[in-house]
Amino acid sequence: MKKAHILSLLFISAAFILSGCGDSAETLINWDGDKAGTLEIFNGSSKDMVLFSGQVPNRNSVIGGVRAGATRKFDPSKHVDDFSVGGYMVIRGISRDEFNANELNLEAAKIEYSAMATYGAGKSYRITIDLTYTGDYGFKVTNKGRIGMELRKNSPEGEKVAYLPRLQVNQVVYTQTTDAITLFPVYVFFNNLTGEVNTLYATSMFESVMATPRPLTNPSGVQTYGFPNDDGLSWEQIVGTLKAPVAYITVTNNVMGQGAYFTNAGSTTLYSQNGYDAIGSGEQLMFEIAGSEEGVERFLVVKLYNGVVMVPVRVEGQDTYPIIKNGYEYAVTVRGSGQDPSAYTAFITEGKKRDLSDQLISQ
Repeated sequence: MKKAHILSLLFISAAFILSGCGDSAETLINWDGDKAGTLEIFNGSSKDMVLFSGQVPNRNSVIGGVRAGATRKFDPSKHVDDFSVGGYMVIRGISRDEFNANELNLEAAKIEYSAMATYGAGKSYRITIDLTYTGDYGFKVTNKGRIGMELRKNSPEGEKVAYLPRLQVNQVVYTQTTDAITLFPVYVFFNNLTGEVNTLYATSMFESVMATPRPLTNPSGVQTYGFPNDDGLSWEQIVGTLKAPVAYITVTNNVMGQGAYFTNAGSTTLYSQNGYDAIGSGEQLMFEIAGSEEGVERFLVVKLYNGVVMVPVRVEGQDTYPIIKNGYEYAVTVRGSGQDPSAYTAFITEGKKRDLSDQLISQ
């Protein structure tokens, strides 16, 4: 056999062997999702997104992919050890193009999405990838606190811009324009004892920061912001100022065969803590409803049969609006049947105020 022919065969064999080493990018990504999964992700961006669990993307932490404009379900139990108990996981997202470009070093990929997702046996959760916070502009943010936080736009009740795990450093927040954004830190953590998410914000410090996005192609012009923004405050001082901005209302729908909306005044649909807009028959969901420290009347209405049946939330035996106090737990039970709206009730009871001090210290 001629030497040139032998070399040619060797090169072909080497190329074949190398091409078979490791999985390709596409074989790592499940674009179909898990139909029985409990984590539902809607991709509202214009990019196909690849999702990972944990702080740093790597091949072993790939959850799967969601096409632009699509919704997919995933199974968190494949990625955690305490699914039966419940907890939360950090979700990171990078574009499909970015994934392919950095396939051999995913840690260097541009992370355009970050969120906290709750999980637990029998529980569902829904998160959304927002088109607004993917783009070529941005700024960096650092969480100097000991619990995770959401950054919200314009107010503590505003839209979620990003999620920062505890002590996260220099996370990039991407935007599509250079328009300034006023950010408020809202502390969010998972209570392993109750299996619920707690949301807190600081009330006695200047917590807002105006961020100015700049082109990421010019690193020297990209600003970095730390939260909380007062370096003179110790963590103990911060903890002392934290208060719940909402009440925690658990709604149980005992109406057979009918989903129910939990609404403000019968018009604005309220979304549950795990991201759902309606409570299924026999289902129980948690809602965060803004009240006040002293308590404020809230006109809450349960809507059934597409609004044909509107059931005001009442304290049993009273005909007044319930008083909602921030930090307290409430329970609403919806009952009734038939075509007469008066046959339906949605009674509310007040529980205890949540004591979060031990959990904050231990985070």
